[in-house]
Amino acid sequence: MQTTKISFVKVLHHVMFAAALAALSQLANADSEYAADWGPSIGSTAPMLSAIDQDGNPQNLESLSSDKGLLFIFNRSVDW
Repeated sequence: MQTTKISFVKVLHHVMFAAALAALSQLANADSEYAADWGPSIGSTAPMLSAIDQDGNPQNLESLSSDKGLLFIFNRSVDW
């Protein structure tokens, strides 16, 4: 009987913690006016970017792409 009561209290504690964490995550968002102007718009063509690599060679999207493609990610914000 005592073990069942302790297990129930542990489960209840975990559920309450998860609910509090979910509620707090709703507060983590960017200002929508600011986020709208942050980074390229969804579906736009990537700008031509270039930089020098660790060996001193210039690299751009074309030189980094291969027959398998190139994964390039823009992380806009937490408020999508």
